[in-house]
Amino acid sequence: MSLELWQRRIRKAPPSRVTREVVEKGVDIDGDAAPVLCVTGDSRGAGAFEKHWLPHIVMRGRAAYAVSVRGQGNTPRGDSGMAGKVHDLVQTAVSLPRRAILIGHGQGALWLAHAATRYPVHAMVLLAPRGLRRPPAAPVGGAKVLVAGSSGDGKSPTKRLEQVAGEYQTAPLLFSGIGHDFMTDPGWQAPLDAILDWLDEADK
Repeated sequence: MSLELWQRRIRKAPPSRVTREVVEKGVDIDGDAAPVLCVTGDSRGAGAFEKHWLPHIVMRGRAAYAVSVRGQGNTPRGDSGMAGKVHDLVQTAVSLPRRAILIGHGQGALWLAHAATRYPVHAMVLLAPRGLRRPPAAPVGGAKVLVAGSSGDGKSPTKRLEQVAGEYQTAPLLFSGIGHDFMTDPGWQAPLDAILDWLDEADK
């Protein structure tokens, strides 16, 4: 190992430990369907998925989880940089009973893109991504990737969705009649069903 590489490694301390808030539903579901782990970039954290998304994912036959990374929801701030958030996402994923599908919304899509270079996701969904212009690296194991968003979302415009999808050699799935908040805005169910339909096909 070169001196330069060794110096970079020792300067980068591992993220501090935090007690993460994880909301889970349907953990007793029988079957082979991969569980779903959700993360959003806004301050609500796991709570953003609790009312609508997690129960609906369970209704569709999958165990459903959502995590608040550090600084979100009821998770302490700790090291609040991106490395800490990616660490929280990876550690939550590896704690699940089987390899998971990950859905990242907004800034959470950026953290997911980085997490997928370390954790072999079953499949991943980058929903209304923010801060992500090109992947940090290909997902471990070559997992299938869906990039999705709303044609009316000013925070994650269509041009950005097309750019991100192109980096993953795919095309974006675009919805109308909903804004940036896919989890609680009116009309949330139709996009979620379409995403779950895609995941069902990805399982085959």
